[in-house]
Amino acid sequence: MPQSLAKVVIHIVFSTKDRRPFIREPGLRQELNAYMAAILKDNVDLPALLINRVEDHIHALVNLSRKFAIMDVIQEMKTETSKWLKTKSRDTADFAWQSGYGTFSVSE
Repeated sequence: MPQSLAKVVIHIVFSTKDRRPFIREPGLRQELNAYMAAILKDNVDLPALLINRVEDHIHALVNLSRKFAIMDVIQEMKTETSKWLKTKSRDTADFAWQSGYGTFSVSE
């Protein structure tokens, strides 16, 4: 086969540090979704199929890239969104994600 092909859909879940409800504001939630989708697409070649969040955790359904390991994808997501969230308001100035995460393969 002259090219490499892959279609792996994964569900990613991770929480805010200590499950603190940092992501309360509806406007902030929408902005975070868009920002995270851009980070995934631009930085780690990982198109998001769906991103959703509640006050204290994130769910993302993505097509896994052949170019990046899952741990590198998660690190990029957390690092970039954490830096961004810390600039949004005084309420999020000490924002942090928990160290762990979950990734699960799913069928289309």
